[in-house]
Amino acid sequence: MSGYTGAVFPISIEDFAAEGVTLTPATDGDFDARAQAILGGQASPVLEVKPLLAIVANRNPRTVVAYTVAWTVTRRNQSSETTRTQFKFPDAVAGTGNGLALLQGREIRPGEQRLVGMGFEVWPVEYVDSYRDYGSRNAELLGDVISLHIALDAVIFDDGSLLGPDESRLAEHFIAYVRAKQLRYRALVVGLETGNLGDDVFAPLRQALVASQEANSMDPLGVYDRLSAADVLKLHDRIVLEVFRRAMRREPFSIWRA
Repeated sequence: MSGYTGAVFPISIEDFAAEGVTLTPATDGDFDARAQAILGGQASPVLEVKPLLAIVANRNPRTVVAYTVAWTVTRRNQSSETTRTQFKFPDAVAGTGNGLALLQGREIRPGEQRLVGMGFEVWPVEYVDSYRDYGSRNAELLGDVISLHIALDAVIFDDGSLLGPDESRLAEHFIAYVRAKQLRYRALVVGLETGNLGDDVFAPLRQALVASQEANSMDPLGVYDRLSAADVLKLHDRIVLEVFRRAMRREPFSIWRA
């Protein structure tokens, strides 16, 4: 654990430096430059949320497919509050890992880094103003903060290995998400291979989206059935768009006599 003193209050971090997965607080000297590099020079608006930002970097040869960042604030009255945010990318462990670009998410491959705030990752770039506003609202709700502790509660690699105490139950949630998406993929493949041309194999996915959007308090993992349906439908739309995009000619077709 390392301690840092920012312009507003002290910040400490807890990461897995020995394993190559690190946290960098906003008080670090090159933080702004790294944030700008992550967002292609468009990070200025969200930098207003500092010091409630951090950079997660992966220097491990394995890919980080899920992780939880925990933010613990201590107020002047000595009360404390911890906010844990999970980031999960089930397609990073789908199939044979053949590098299909459409399945690539925000998993952290070796040498990559991510800019995160309390409750979000700053991505995509075009929404940077929205993340600034969201982060500012969160900061206002925190009250009179006198210290901040940022920790990696859990990290899961693409080989299934887990780091950290995992108080957020990331492993349980990630497995549920992976299973839900695999079931969706399997059902679609079977439906497309065995169904009639007129069958709408995507109908069950749309029905899942119509269902309640709130997770059952008795079954918090039930939300992944709906999330997987939404993910697959978005993937379907992207694939269809890409097929049509590739079908478009760059120049008009013409006929000429030899």
